[in-house]
Amino acid sequence: MSILVLTSDTLSSPAAAGKIEYTSPIFAATPIGTQRGIVPTQQYYRLDSAVVGSNATGAQSVFNVGCTLSASTVYEFELQIMFSKTAGTTSHNISFGFGGTATINNIGYDLKAGFASVAIPTGTYAAVFGSASNSVSATTIVTATSAAAVGLGMTAKGTVSINAGGTFIPQYTLSAAPGGAYSVLAGSFIRINPLSASGAATNVGTWA
Repeated sequence: MSILVLTSDTLSSPAAAGKIEYTSPIFAATPIGTQRGIVPTQQYYRLDSAVVGSNATGAQSVFNVGCTLSASTVYEFELQIMFSKTAGTTSHNISFGFGGTATINNIGYDLKAGFASVAIPTGTYAAVFGSASNSVSATTIVTATSAAAVGLGMTAKGTVSINAGGTFIPQYTLSAAPGGAYSVLAGSFIRINPLSASGAATNVGTWA
């Protein structure tokens, strides 16, 4: 087994083509000129089978797991989630946000979603909508649905600055017990990777 270990150090100045460097929390590489860039090192989680939720109110973990993030670090993330329900006609709202033990300096993400009163995989979206958020608190994405069958797909991309390290958990919240549980379907995923230390704008490259 061959192991290459780089010691964290200040990035070289000026950057030079061909260099690969490590300055915690990122690896950086310079492919051309002085155009240094971040080498993504993603933590990745993908469902291979459905996670069945609870027919209840309160926050529920999307993937049934959380990712442990480090203190004083900025991360970039992307997730894609498919929800499906086949029973229950009690009217309820569906909200999305983040929980966990990590504390947040700031967060910003854009969310796009599609909704159908037909369970996945047979449905096509009857409504497509989006939102932007700078809070981990739950944001309502579907209002007052009483359909027995629901298909909901959503994607979100953004960044988060961590203060104290801990878990970071995508969550959905139902305002009322629908009468039937939602499932998060196989193929849903999240990926997250570090960008920089927190406390200042992330600046890797030739920005000036």
